[in-house]
Amino acid sequence: MVDYNIQNELVKKQYEQYLKLDSRLSGRSVYAKLADVRKYEESTGFKCFKTFNADKAVSFKESYKKHVLPNGEALSFGTISRTLKNVKEFFLWLAQQPKYRSKVKASDTRAFNLSNKEENIARTKSYKDFPSLKQIEKVVLSMPTRTEMEKRNQAMIAFTILTGVRVHALISLQLKHVDEFKEHVKQDPRVVQTKFSKAIHTQFFPVGSIFKEIVVNWVKYLRDEKGFKPKDPLFPAILSEYDSKAKSFVQDKLSCEPIRSTTTARDIFKEAFLNANMEYYNPHSFRNTLVQLGERVCKTPEEFKAWSQNLGHSSPLTTFTSYGEVHTHRQCDIIRGLSVKEGLDNE
Repeated sequence: MVDYNIQNELVKKQYEQYLKLDSRLSGRSVYAKLADVRKYEESTGFKCFKTFNADKAVSFKESYKKHVLPNGEALSFGTISRTLKNVKEFFLWLAQQPKYRSKVKASDTRAFNLSNKEENIARTKSYKDFPSLKQIEKVVLSMPTRTEMEKRNQAMIAFTILTGVRVHALISLQLKHVDEFKEHVKQDPRVVQTKFSKAIHTQFFPVGSIFKEIVVNWVKYLRDEKGFKPKDPLFPAILSEYDSKAKSFVQDKLSCEPIRSTTTARDIFKEAFLNANMEYYNPHSFRNTLVQLGERVCKTPEEFKAWSQNLGHSSPLTTFTSYGEVHTHRQCDIIRGLSVKEGLDNE
């Protein structure tokens, strides 16, 4: 069965260069856009892009809306909208290319558009639940710390709520990036995998002495007892050694190599929450926890601006719109409080 078209592959390579050089997108963003274009190709049996027209766009749109995930769930309208927009952008670009200008009509790409009702559904934000500081503290304190691996795992979770770093940064940080005396973390994009490769300076958030103590002790343990150098990973991978007595491989000691996959980090979080008999919250949800805390403790615009920058956001608006949803219970408490404050409950 044919699963590619050589002409299409050549033009996709040109589009890839356009996305990287002209649009200056990251590798992951480029991959995601090209993956969506391939979905369109699959729907046509990998016919040449020159055969594109409005009917094919409608056919792809309607079939993709009916797509079912491996777990049996339907695609969200958010995913559908994003995919269709990526495919539409590709054909709009293609309509401007010399060899395709006479074949591909930009006006036909309107057929990828969803209805207003569907777009409204796609833009509707689903509430992102997140753990409270007390829940995170309970998880961290319930974690065993007998082995080096267990100490590392506890420190990873404590560090995440203390700094709000994203998971890619978490596994790529080096020991030199943490100053435990100034309580400061320098996310250097030349080494650390930060979003959009931004340099981010993060002061420890005021989330409690327990998390800070765990992280500081971990940094000292690596430097003083393990002899780690500045360029060694802050959260290293674990060695796999064969135990001749137990006749099995043992994984509990630190290597000097970094963790290679974010899946490893997420699995650590998942195991910790499950072992504490609590619902699992992924590492990124800790950023929501910090945003909600910031909304409570920051009293001036300047303070919230600093809090936002500490999370790596260029603008407080990003913090508000992407993370700042008011929890439903808190929403109700605020409205009830306003009515009591104004004396409206007696009217």
